[in-house]
Amino acid sequence: MRIIRNYILKDFLLTFSFSLLIFISIMALGNIVKITDLVIRKGVNIFDAMKIFLVFIPFAFRFTIPLAVLLGVLLTIGNFISNNEIIAINIAGISIFKILNIFLIVGIIISLILFILNGKIIPEFQSEYRNILKNIYSKNINAVIEPGMFLENFQNYILYVSDKDQYSLKNIFIYEIDESKNTTKVIFAKRGRFVVEDKILKLDLEDGFRDEVKETNKKELYRMNFRKFFMDIPISDEKKQIKNKPSDMTLNELKEKINEYRKKNIQPVELVAEFQQRLTYSFSVITFILLGFGLALKIKHRQKSINFSIAFLSAAVFYLLFILGQTLTEHRIISPYIAMWLPNFIMSLFGGFLIYKNAYHR
Repeated sequence: MRIIRNYILKDFLLTFSFSLLIFISIMALGNIVKITDLVIRKGVNIFDAMKIFLVFIPFAFRFTIPLAVLLGVLLTIGNFISNNEIIAINIAGISIFKILNIFLIVGIIISLILFILNGKIIPEFQSEYRNILKNIYSKNINAVIEPGMFLENFQNYILYVSDKDQYSLKNIFIYEIDESKNTTKVIFAKRGRFVVEDKILKLDLEDGFRDEVKETNKKELYRMNFRKFFMDIPISDEKKQIKNKPSDMTLNELKEKINEYRKKNIQPVELVAEFQQRLTYSFSVITFILLGFGLALKIKHRQKSINFSIAFLSAAVFYLLFILGQTLTEHRIISPYIAMWLPNFIMSLFGGFLIYKNAYHR
């Protein structure tokens, strides 16, 4: 069994490494195009451009490692089936499920490595990536306002927007905080525009509401709906550090921030979704092993082109399910604890079904 295990691991690790190199190269090429644009059109220093490229590479591992695992399993099992090695292994008394266990053990190890990368290392590199870009571009409030970001650059307000196009905003949340760090007012608008004049952020908001704490009863809110609402927010004179986007935070920072906002009666759905998404990405390796193993048993192909196509199609379905989960979370239809795990649950179930069906009907 040890000889067979080592043989399987050697074949898998070779194909995994080869696949990882290809996927990293593809993502790097896409980033090189952006960096070239910075150097040629915007006159960015070539040294700064290279720093951007280098800090981007670790971020690519979040997506490429699970995909490389999927392709590695497809190619390894596909080769065994095409060469009738899987039959020889079965004759030797080793079942399909013992072979699967080898991949699952490797998958758990890779998942733990990816968990560390997603939890601490990748966010730090991504934060550095954004800091380099911020140093390149001129610092102004327009550059600071970014989708998915809790902004605390204002005296007693926290601002959040889900989408931005130039000076137009969508799904705007504004939280007014008192001296005791409690939320006293919540303003929401579906759309809005902004300008900055004399250290004041001037907002033109449309289609929304304003919830405000009653003075007579601090636990009750009264709501005012509006079609048009103008608001001025003073920009803090203190140069506070710009808060990271959720994707830039480590898991510990996300957890602390979630607890902090909950104490202010703010439901940080986006932060919870990001936290769960990191876990899902990390353990998607197990999902892709089950899926790849089941597909390899079903399709029985050794050709790299076919297996590449299957891997990309499977990944496309997986990430489409992810987008669906994010959309359901954003519209508060499903809890992020459920929505972010939908891709893993559905694809693992499908992979497990294929394994069960083909293992007993060979």
